[in-house]
Amino acid sequence: MTIRSLIGYCVCKSEMYRKRAIVIMNTAKPFNTIRKKLMLLLLAATILPIATSMIISYNATTKSITEEAIAKNNRLLSLGKTNIMNYMNNINQKSLAVYNAMNVPRSLYYILEHSMEDEVFPNDITDVIRNRNLLKDHLYNIYQSVSEFHKVRLYVVKQNATYLLWNDDIKVGQNAGSIPETAKKAYIEPSHKSHNYGLVDLKSAASEEMVFTLHRPIFLAPSEKLLAELSIDVRLSVLEDLNRQLYDSGEESFYIMDSSGQIVLSSDKNEIGTAAKQSWFGTVLNSGQDSGHFDWKTEAFDGMVFYDRIKTPYMDWYLIKQTPYKHLYSAADRIARINTAVGIAFLAVVVLATLFISIRFTKPLLRLIGYVNKIETGNLNVSIDIHSNDEIGLLARRFRSMMQTINNLILTEYRLEIANKTNELKALQAQVNPHFLYNALQSIGTVSLQHGDTKAYSLITSLGKMMRYQMNTMDAVVELSRELDYVQAYLDLQKQRFDTALHIQLKIDEQAKRILIPKMILQPLLENFFKHGFVQSSEEPSVLVITCFLDEPRQLLSIEVQDNGCGLPEDRLQEVLLQLNKVPKLGAARENNQEDGGIGLHNVLSRLRLHFDSTAAMELRHVQPHGFSVTIHIPLVKENEG
Repeated sequence: MTIRSLIGYCVCKSEMYRKRAIVIMNTAKPFNTIRKKLMLLLLAATILPIATSMIISYNATTKSITEEAIAKNNRLLSLGKTNIMNYMNNINQKSLAVYNAMNVPRSLYYILEHSMEDEVFPNDITDVIRNRNLLKDHLYNIYQSVSEFHKVRLYVVKQNATYLLWNDDIKVGQNAGSIPETAKKAYIEPSHKSHNYGLVDLKSAASEEMVFTLHRPIFLAPSEKLLAELSIDVRLSVLEDLNRQLYDSGEESFYIMDSSGQIVLSSDKNEIGTAAKQSWFGTVLNSGQDSGHFDWKTEAFDGMVFYDRIKTPYMDWYLIKQTPYKHLYSAADRIARINTAVGIAFLAVVVLATLFISIRFTKPLLRLIGYVNKIETGNLNVSIDIHSNDEIGLLARRFRSMMQTINNLILTEYRLEIANKTNELKALQAQVNPHFLYNALQSIGTVSLQHGDTKAYSLITSLGKMMRYQMNTMDAVVELSRELDYVQAYLDLQKQRFDTALHIQLKIDEQAKRILIPKMILQPLLENFFKHGFVQSSEEPSVLVITCFLDEPRQLLSIEVQDNGCGLPEDRLQEVLLQLNKVPKLGAARENNQEDGGIGLHNVLSRLRLHFDSTAAMELRHVQPHGFSVTIHIPLVKENEG
């Protein structure tokens, strides 16, 4: 190799590395930069704790609010239940006043018992007026006992007459219909518009008043004969006043319903007196409990339903309250919005700090990468201008020192290589052209054949094959068959030299002949035999056996050279094995190739491992009763798959 070709080789290698670096830089993903990793790490370390804290806080707040709302609404409904029961019990007691002083003349019960037709009450107009006034007084006492009473009506069964007291005036008339005989107990009629109980000739604005009515049947004691029915209309506003504090108007819904599904009271006045259409009321009835709560979610309502039951002998009502989640969790939503605002503010600060820190720490690294890119283009004298006192500055100073050392080593090695190549060139110029020797041998062989000396022609041909094989520097790797042809020519010359003192055997697997191996890998093994193992003075001929076979399970080509010579002493064998176990060095193998002591074997193993990989191996062993064997194992995967 000339100096010009060496310089061209170095330039090509530098350009190749520069292009490879550019390709690597272009194909690198932007996400793999330290700056972005640092930014993502800092953002994740901030956002995740804040978001987790907000979620935990919101869940804890909503849970606490839910528990507090359940307890609060249970207390409110229980309070409302108590207030309504007290009020309704008071109304019930007023209706039972009919039975007071049952045996006293002029009492209401006594009047009803005698149907106002006995001797106590003559049947003249004066007595009738007096009797009506007396009846009016009894009804008026009931009417005035509770301020929320709207009307008091007394229906006398035997007379089929209705006495209606309203606004300090009593009206008497025939009832349009009779009450059923099956009305055996008091009951509450759900909310309805006030009416005149069949007295159709009465017209008043009071008919628009919303009331609920307690109906009390009056029996002839101790029998179950119905004497009359007392009905008390109660203004619905009293229930509104009693339950006004139980719910937030406009946000929550409140209902009082009876067991048949009639709405007695509602926060929506349009629903009062109608049948319940809410599907959740069935859940309340079917719950089997007098109080409780449950979640309900539909398109019209999404929240919690609380209920409590009022059950007495004369009524069966349910107090029901609907609380939407939106209203229930309004406080939690406010806290969440505040936390979100605070989190966004902190996040903005963190983002700015992250950008500053990432840029501050990665800017020197980017500059250092720029210097490395310039060095990869072949400029080894780049001035690295980074003078910080942190780890990056220390890295830059170490890198600058390393580049100076590498630059000096490259210059030293480059000059030494040029000197070596110059010496080799001079040595080649002083040598005889090997092609001239090969052509001369061909001419001598032709003359020998013309004179009938076939033996000399055969030897000259073998020598020519060896020279042609060695002079072909284009092929560093050849098929095993070509290497064996070269070995055969070499052994033919040795056979001519030693005649019957040498016996050669070749055991070659036909499938192994096409496998590629490094060139000139077998000759050092054969030369070791002729140098150390061949004994010409022995009575028995020296036997040299060359075996090539495939080890398919292990994916190996094994080549064994075995002889029956004197072999190596045990201490020398251990020394050779120790040298083979060392990491091969090209320079040492090339410089000491001609020395004794197994350096040729070391060179063979080094070439195999350089050409294939570290799995290439060489095995040395004694052969019983005497002899020596050298086996090389060549991996098949790397070379022969290519």
